Amino acid sequence: SALPILYPTLPMLFMLALLKDYGMTALVWLIVIVAACDIGAYFTGRAIGRVPFSPASPKKTLEGVIGGVIVATALGAITGLTFLTLFKAVVIAFLVALSSVFGDLFESSLKRYAGVKDSGSLLPGHGGVLDRLDGHLFGAVIMTLMLRWIY
Repeated sequence: SALPILYPTLPMLFMLALLKDYGMTALVWLIVIVAACDIGAYFTGRAIGRVPFSPASPKKTLEGVIGGVIVATALGAITGLTFLTLFKAVVIAFLVALSSVFGDLFESSLKRYAGVKDSGSLLPGHGGVLDRLDGHLFGAVIMTLMLRWIY
C-alpha cells in the first residue's frame, strides 16, 4: 500500500508550500494553533472530561476536544491578527484546530488498525514522530488551502 508513504509526504508538501508562499509567520501560526489545541484538549479533558470522543483514541473526551478547539481558535485568532482580519483569523484558526483533531484521530485509527501503540520510538513518551505531527499534517493542508482561497 502507498499509504505509509503518501500520508506523511503529501501534507508535508503543503507545509513547504505554506512556508514558501506565506513565510515563517504562517508556519509558526500553524504550530501555535495545533499546539494550543493539543494542550487545551489535554487540560480541559483532564479537568471536566467525561464523554468518550472516539474508540480510536480512548483517552480523548468530547469536552477535551471542544476545549482544545476553543483554546486554539482564541489563540489562533489573536496571533493571526498580525497578518489577517479578525474574522479570517478566527475562521482559519477554527478550521485548522478542528482538522488537527481529525489528524490525530486518523493517525490513531491507523495505529489501531496496525495493532501498534506508538508510531515509533524516536520520541520516548510521545508515541513517535507521527504522534507529534498528526495534527500539523492535517492542519497544514487546511491552512494552505484557506490562505490561498482568501488571498
